[in-house]
Amino acid sequence: MITGMGGTVPGTEITYRVEGEGPDLVLVHGLGGLFHSWRAFRPLLAATHRVWEIGLPAFDSDTTRARRGNSVEDWVEDLGRLLDHAKLERPVLIGNSMGGQVVATYAEAHPARVPAVVLLGSSGMGEQREGYSLFPEGAVRRLVKSIEEDVMRTILRTVFADDRFFETELSDIRTHLSDRRWKLGLLTTARRVRDATLLPLLPRLQQPTLGVYGDRDRIVPIRFARAAAPLLPHGELFELPATGHAPQIERPTETHERVLGFLQPLGL
Repeated sequence: MITGMGGTVPGTEITYRVEGEGPDLVLVHGLGGLFHSWRAFRPLLAATHRVWEIGLPAFDSDTTRARRGNSVEDWVEDLGRLLDHAKLERPVLIGNSMGGQVVATYAEAHPARVPAVVLLGSSGMGEQREGYSLFPEGAVRRLVKSIEEDVMRTILRTVFADDRFFETELSDIRTHLSDRRWKLGLLTTARRVRDATLLPLLPRLQQPTLGVYGDRDRIVPIRFARAAAPLLPHGELFELPATGHAPQIERPTETHERVLGFLQPLGL
């Protein structure tokens, strides 16, 4: 088994890790995630697959600064660079939150290269029309002024249904948010992707597509996923109870079982 290998795509600030052997899966994190998004989920997948984790350019990177924040289209190009670098011919793409928008957009544009798609709490399902946001209750204004623990908890409670999924990360999050350049990259990226939507694209997505959503997701409430699912020509929706916006973190075993149940009949 390949374990712990990784590197950087030459000429870029795109990083990656790879583990396991078997058919290729590529994991794409969301707006607030990086490799920790897949900490519990990756080893489960690596028992049967070769799993690639992409690290999109960090918020404090020169790339993000030059772009004045990253757009979905920027990240789609970044994903393509990794796939080309790794010479992945037909990988299954799995994305969480904004990463779901990235993998769906790439898959629609490259149908022969992507045999299936998994959307874990993917954003872009119409929630933007009603003002759902990662930064509720005036948190953006407060976040810019100071790093208060109650502000961090307000934001993180939109992601997780239970505080225990983020309490151990608060120190690292505070460190990042105390870095002015990192915080600016986060806020400019959030502004650039704020209105991004998948709704016009979903009917054109021809690959088998699995959506896994938590019924307590406050960023993409489940009713938006339910309304969008029929737009997929070959889609299915699986709902997890008592789960927020990151099912692979909050319910890794159940999410893994559902993903395998989706992929195995496809021979993937």
